[in-house]
Amino acid sequence: MESKQAQLGNLELAVMKVLWDSKEALEVKEVVDRLREDRAYTTVMTTLSRLHKKGYLHQKKEGRSFLYSPRISRDTVLRKIITPVANFLFNGDIRQIVPHLLGMDRELSERERSELREISDDIKDEVDE
Repeated sequence: MESKQAQLGNLELAVMKVLWDSKEALEVKEVVDRLREDRAYTTVMTTLSRLHKKGYLHQKKEGRSFLYSPRISRDTVLRKIITPVANFLFNGDIRQIVPHLLGMDRELSERERSELREISDDIKDEVDE
């Protein structure tokens, strides 16, 4: 597996999300059925094969089918997406991206605000150590 994986497209990210959300390895048809948008079986099969070749998925032959499961965590992929954006737009200062992420879609619930405060406090504690 390459240490630096290629960027993922929208369909690849959607397929990865299906696999991250699953508790078990899935066949192509199961991935097709769980995708939010209609995609041809062959399109999803090709996408899974490419993700495997890029090093993002495990592929296991079982009978006449292949089972797919994530090889790379959601957090790792998120870092690979956010880090270049932070580097380009904010000169690498990841702290500057947080307000933009929080204000994008909707108001935060009190619970979400509380969780973010806890995360922020944890980060401050780590920096102070």
